[in-house]
Amino acid sequence: MEARAPSHGPGDMMLDRIFVYGTLRPSGHAFHLVEPFIVRHCPAVLTGYMLVGEGHRYPWCVKSPRGEVAGELLWLRNPERALRVLDDYEGVEDPEPEYVRVVADVLIGNEIVPAWAYVGGPAVPGDAMVVEGGDWLV
Repeated sequence: MEARAPSHGPGDMMLDRIFVYGTLRPSGHAFHLVEPFIVRHCPAVLTGYMLVGEGHRYPWCVKSPRGEVAGELLWLRNPERALRVLDDYEGVEDPEPEYVRVVADVLIGNEIVPAWAYVGGPAVPGDAMVVEGGDWLV
């Protein structure tokens, strides 16, 4: 499942979950941006994507049929406001964005749930390398 939308998921359903895998994770340097909006969080896996990076900046998720990316699923209070803050941070409105926000499948234990995720956009560097193991923080 994948769709791009301002703040609503499939069927105009308001999604209150976002999958994070890099700087927005609890130990990431940008966690302070999302922390005020978090109701709860747990470890999760983004399916259908792999993680790529340049080693020194930050990662991107790119489509990969068998890929998996490790991260956290965050449940948000006031998701519309939280997504505005995060969209600004991720630069989704830039003319050539590095990230776009999509609805994607996220695995929690044995359950797959839809959640927002920021994945690589048109400006992902072509020389970005696969992050082995799919976890930016390992």
